[in-house]
Amino acid sequence: MKGFAAVLTLFALLTLTAAAAPGAENEPHPNTEALLRVPIDTNSRTPSSHVEGVLGSCFPRIHGNDALHFDYTYTGGVFNNARGGAQTKGATAYVGIFDFGITADTEKWGLWKNGTFYMHSLFSHGVNPSGYIGDSQGAAVIAYETPAQVAEYWYEHQFFDKTLNIRAGKMDAGTDFFYLNAAENFFNGSGTCVPTTGIPTAPNNAWGILTHTNLTENICLKFGLFDADADANKFWMSESGNLYTAYQVDCHHNIFCLPGFAYAGVWYNDSETVNHFGEDRRGNAGYSIGFEQMIYKADCRNDNDLRGLTFFAHFSETHRDRDNFSNRFFGTGFSWLGFFSERPDDVLGFGIFSCRFDNGFRQTEALLFDRETVYELFYHLHLSADVAVQPMLQYIVHPGGLYKNSLVPGIGFQVTF
Repeated sequence: MKGFAAVLTLFALLTLTAAAAPGAENEPHPNTEALLRVPIDTNSRTPSSHVEGVLGSCFPRIHGNDALHFDYTYTGGVFNNARGGAQTKGATAYVGIFDFGITADTEKWGLWKNGTFYMHSLFSHGVNPSGYIGDSQGAAVIAYETPAQVAEYWYEHQFFDKTLNIRAGKMDAGTDFFYLNAAENFFNGSGTCVPTTGIPTAPNNAWGILTHTNLTENICLKFGLFDADADANKFWMSESGNLYTAYQVDCHHNIFCLPGFAYAGVWYNDSETVNHFGEDRRGNAGYSIGFEQMIYKADCRNDNDLRGLTFFAHFSETHRDRDNFSNRFFGTGFSWLGFFSERPDDVLGFGIFSCRFDNGFRQTEALLFDRETVYELFYHLHLSADVAVQPMLQYIVHPGGLYKNSLVPGIGFQVTF
């Protein structure tokens, strides 16, 4: 309990400091504007990883130029299972991850236009706190448990005045499908990746091809075909021949001065598996829908000032007689950029993420409860362009469907170089 009390005290002190400290400027720092931005351009997202989103995309260019630049960041976090869960004795875990990315613009290299090469490597260490909690959704999204890997390497080309983008290589499909920007700061894994979709995502990124087609200024159609059996320990693709296919429609809109975004997507995995009752099954499929909507904006007259309150929600279902731990997911919450007017770069967030366990999984694992629900509260304290600190608190109801409700305080940080 000493570790729990210390983290809670630190959480309170940081929050009070944020409320009292004078802001350095009246508008958000350009690097942190991306936290809650709902882009009007429906082209593919800037190369990124889940780790970037956890504490904010604030990668500076420390050397190189527009043709080639390097991104470096270190993200770490301390988590303590203070009550309930699988184990409380000695249940404090530290997780850290170092990311290194290289982006090359072919036109600025004097080659051809509209081409981008990207490579992303990561080095992780530490202990996954879910081992103490016993939860299924993952209390720490940065707990990759893969010491080192080349996580992404792909090429993307834009055609027809950038209305069609095609990307091929090893990539994190979870940053393009079933993803909401407003939820990217949460530490729980279900904040950044809908768990029922089985999308190939970090750390198990997959080889594949991805297309973005801009049907109108605000509507984009996405299609992805990926290796269904991606493995973080493999540099190349698997040899199973199984494919994961995803289709999604994105819609960006504005209600007066308030930006919003909605998606609807379906997926199909053609892998042959054995379900929880030992029955052979071919294929697995599901759907996911989600939206985010800014409902309050600090300054509607300034399009570049993104301070305000954004609400988000996901809903997803999959087959009930397949090898899934969950067949239904619901997530909702909000992110508030500039909650304290004196701290325009900080973010206050609250989310609820609930997974209903598949009936077969529940029976074979002798689970006591039919679902796991996570409540997460965080405050992203942006100390400078290079340093961020994020205290958080998770309350997990029925972790893993087996254990008593768990209380997990923690604090994360990110340093860019």
